[in-house]
Amino acid sequence: MRILQTLLIASVVAIALPACQSSSTLNNQQANFVAEDPLADETNVIVLLESEQAANTLIVNATRRGYQLMDRQRLTGLDLIAMEFKRPKGVSGAVAISDMQGMEPSATAGVDHLFTLQLQRATNTPAQTRIYAEDLVDWPEHGCPAFLSIGIIDGDVITSAPRLAGIDIIKKDFSGGVPSAGAHGTAIADLLVGPGKLRNARLYAASVVNQDASQEGSGVHELILALNWMQANDVKLVNISLAGPFNALLNRAVNQAARKGMIIVAAVGNDGPQAEPRYPAAFDDVIAVTALDRSLEIYAEAVHGEHVDFAAPGVDVFVTSVDEGKYLSGTSVAAPFVTALIASDPSSKPTDQAQDIREHISGSTLDIGPTGRDPIFGRGLPKRTWDCQ
Repeated sequence: MRILQTLLIASVVAIALPACQSSSTLNNQQANFVAEDPLADETNVIVLLESEQAANTLIVNATRRGYQLMDRQRLTGLDLIAMEFKRPKGVSGAVAISDMQGMEPSATAGVDHLFTLQLQRATNTPAQTRIYAEDLVDWPEHGCPAFLSIGIIDGDVITSAPRLAGIDIIKKDFSGGVPSAGAHGTAIADLLVGPGKLRNARLYAASVVNQDASQEGSGVHELILALNWMQANDVKLVNISLAGPFNALLNRAVNQAARKGMIIVAAVGNDGPQAEPRYPAAFDDVIAVTALDRSLEIYAEAVHGEHVDFAAPGVDVFVTSVDEGKYLSGTSVAAPFVTALIASDPSSKPTDQAQDIREHISGSTLDIGPTGRDPIFGRGLPKRTWDCQ
């Protein structure tokens, strides 16, 4: 993981997106492109393209302007080409984005924003008063079978953890260094495939968090590589517990993955009710999950907004795999409950899109707060309505 830096982006730049992106969506996303967002790397600019010819032409033109090609990869899962350039000295991120898209209009260029894990606090409340999460979503003690392949993009998963022993977990590290110690990723894996959770599931675990990072997070480049790996392995349902600012690169990668049939569930973020929407949860193609407590009150640090889809247990949830058992809070804790419900629903199909899932789940949600969908709880608390054999 590269050293965390910040960059003042002077203005919102034009963003090249696939033709299927609507102008209204683009304008809404541009409005959320916030200056001075944290970066994983302050020296680079990243570009996504589809054409080899366009990539070759851009390399030639960019090199003439003083940009240095640092990395080039063919993302076979997403049908994209990713290139990373070192910016010339004194060239800001905003200028670099403008340069790249000016030289190649088909390109999507962006800076390497930082996306952080959405877990904020842990407590040690007596178990008899706080074991409630499974009951809220009507999850059975013996668990449910998974009907879709599942992936998580998170910190490292400790596969030797007792509760994950014998579970089919395929790991790949994208952190660019030594993977994080793994408490967060292991907890998310436990919430999905641990004992009493999803049965007979194969879990693809992409580690994107470097233990040397000053914050528990990942650059957008690593997130895109992880999504590509998931798509190349035909993973249909992906849980993401990281959140950050709008980023055109991540937008294009998510859009491409969704077009190929991937369903993404993401935590809305823990930056508080007054914060701007956080991504990838706020993208149209992503199911956004917020957190609530055992009394159906919203998590105090949860991000609010019209993009919120569902609310799930995420305050003082007991997770056995972490430090011999610990109570965890955050929107990242809530997201796996929705992911598990989608994976275990026998009516879920590999051809489903995010909107199909939203409409289907909405038929079995408990409406919370104002009647109907609202920016705090979304469509409400989803519940299991099928038998788990």
